[in-house]
Amino acid sequence: MNLQQHVGKVMSVSPSQTGNWLQFTLEHIEKGYAVISLAVRPEMTNPYHNIHGGMMACVIDESIGWAVVSLESPMNYTTLNLSVDFLYGIKEGERLVAKSKVVRAGKKIVNVECHVYDLQDNLLAKATSNLVVTGMQRERIEDN
Repeated sequence: MNLQQHVGKVMSVSPSQTGNWLQFTLEHIEKGYAVISLAVRPEMTNPYHNIHGGMMACVIDESIGWAVVSLESPMNYTTLNLSVDFLYGIKEGERLVAKSKVVRAGKKIVNVECHVYDLQDNLLAKATSNLVVTGMQRERIEDN
């Protein structure tokens, strides 16, 4: 699997249909680390035209997923928990960047942290998550 070929592109070949819906750009990926970016669209916002908290959690979960995918395990992982601190809002039309790093990859549990920034480097949210290995084989990410 060559994830590098997707860097700089809007992802549309994610095994996650939610990830494809987000229309994020894979900015950087290496073993245990992933950076994604996206523009906040109107359907992602709350009544104040800031990103909805649930959408921010979705972006974080997707970014964390790509950090785990970068480990190239043949098995799927699923989220056990996701703890998010919402620190600052971001408006519709603005772009955010989510950076996720694997802190520890054990035999069954992977611990990951994520930080989300706006383009002025303001920290919008931070999160930690534990994921557990499942018995299911991971879908291959298309090489196109």
